[in-house]
Amino acid sequence: MKRLLLVAVILAAVAVVVIIAVRALRHDSGDLSVNQKAAPAIVIVDPAHGGSDAGSKGDSVVEKDVTLAIANKMSALAGEFAGLKVVLTRSSDTDVTASNRIGAAARESATLYVSIHANAFDSPTAVGIETLVDAGHASGDSAWSLALAVEKATVKSTSAKERGVRAQGTAFTGLAVPAAAVYVGFITAPEERAKLVSPAYQEQVARGILQGISDYLAAGSAGASTEP
Repeated sequence: MKRLLLVAVILAAVAVVVIIAVRALRHDSGDLSVNQKAAPAIVIVDPAHGGSDAGSKGDSVVEKDVTLAIANKMSALAGEFAGLKVVLTRSSDTDVTASNRIGAAARESATLYVSIHANAFDSPTAVGIETLVDAGHASGDSAWSLALAVEKATVKSTSAKERGVRAQGTAFTGLAVPAAAVYVGFITAPEERAKLVSPAYQEQVARGILQGISDYLAAGSAGASTEP
C-alpha cells in the first residue's frame, strides 16, 4: 500500500512538472510570435503644396486642398491595409519646405515615399491619372514598380482614364527609398474637378493609392535597389 501511495505521489509530481513545462513552452512560443511580427512598412505621403503655395487652380478649386483631403483619407484608411503605416508631411493647410518633405523619409526610416498632386492643362478636355518617377531611374527598378502598381490600382479604384507612368525630373533625386508622384486628375477639367472635390471620390483615390502600395509590397519589390 505504501509503495502504491509513493508511486501515486511521484506520478502526480511528474504530471505537475509536465504541465508547468508545457505552459512555459506555450508562453515562450507566444512571445516569439509577437517578437517575430514584421515591422510595418512606413509610407511617407506628401500632399503637394499647402499654406501660401496653392498649386494649380481650376475655377475656385485649388490643388493644395485636393491633395490634403486625399492624404488625410489615406491616413484614416491605412489601418485597413495590413502592414502599412502612413506618415503625412502635412495634415493641415500649412507651408512645408521641400527639404522637410524629402527629409521625412530619413526622419521616419521610411520604406516608401508617395507624393500626391492634381494635374492642370490649358485644354479642359485633358483628363486622367498619371504617375511619375524621377528621370534618374531606369525602367524596371523599384521606383518604377511602385509607380506602376499605384497607377494601376488607382485607375481601377476610380475608373479614371489611365495616362500611364513616365519619368520626369522631380524633387525625389537623392531619396534612398522608392518614390512616386501620383497625379490624381486634372483640376482644369470641369467634370474631373467635380469628382476631385467629392469626399466619396477622394476616398476612392485614397484606397486606390493604398492598394497600389500594398500590391507593390506584396510583390516583394521593396528590397530592390533604387539607385539610378
